[in-house]
Amino acid sequence: MNSRIASLGVIFLAALVLLLAWNNNAHNVQAPAGYATYVVERPIFGATTFKEVLLGPDSTGLSWRLYGDRVSVTPYSYSENFTGPDAVIARDKLAMQGSAHIVFRIRSDKESIRTYMEKFGGLDEAHSADETAHLAYENYIQQPFKTLIREEFATENGLEVPNKIGEMGADITRKLSDRLANTPFEVMQVVIGNAQPPQLVLDQIAQKVAKTQELERKATEQQIAELNKNIQKAEGEADGEKELAIATQRALANKQISDSITPQLLQYLAIENMKNAAKIYVPIGANGMPIVGTLNTDAPARPSEPAK
Repeated sequence: MNSRIASLGVIFLAALVLLLAWNNNAHNVQAPAGYATYVVERPIFGATTFKEVLLGPDSTGLSWRLYGDRVSVTPYSYSENFTGPDAVIARDKLAMQGSAHIVFRIRSDKESIRTYMEKFGGLDEAHSADETAHLAYENYIQQPFKTLIREEFATENGLEVPNKIGEMGADITRKLSDRLANTPFEVMQVVIGNAQPPQLVLDQIAQKVAKTQELERKATEQQIAELNKNIQKAEGEADGEKELAIATQRALANKQISDSITPQLLQYLAIENMKNAAKIYVPIGANGMPIVGTLNTDAPARPSEPAK
């Protein structure tokens, strides 16, 4: 009887040990939405081995000594500022300040997840999934990204950059994607933020523009003054030509009138005037017609002859 009780006690104790061991070593490894989970098996004795990659939402179910490290497959966004001594140089040697933003993610296929975990620092139990992704950015993406920014700015003149930031961002996206094609990182977008010369340069440009506008205004005023002067000159010449033409016509008319006054006309006019006169005293010539002539009133008068 005592031996039977002892046997049951051993069985119960063994079952309890097995239950505790199961609770401590059996896990349901999960991958929530937006994450992938790198699953490994860690036997009590022996080396840890890769088991599988779960793409969330998914789970392994309750399994013996399976463990998982999560990887976020949602996009990450980081910014790089180029100000002060880190300013980028445009093609025309103008220093440019501003920022550039990158959006990338870890590729969400199982092979890329495994590559990231085993070859790109993903197996980092000391940091969270987001911290590990940031470290991966610093180690594998940041420097190529910054280099491409500088190369892209070197192809454009500084003052033309604000009008081309869309094209420049697309070029950097394409080139960086090519460089990272054999990595687990996918570049989704690069955006060039506000990019402009230092404030001192902007002030100098504004002053130059203001001076140029003032010179253009004065040049325009001078052109208007010259035009008005030419108009007045042309109007004066036209008025002079008009007066000259009038004077010429008047002289011609006077000459024609003068040429038309003959002795015969004067005689005729004299006879016509006589018709309505009460008395007329006129000298009569030998032909019986009134004598018409021109008296020289400027000649000195002859002295009268003494009466005989």
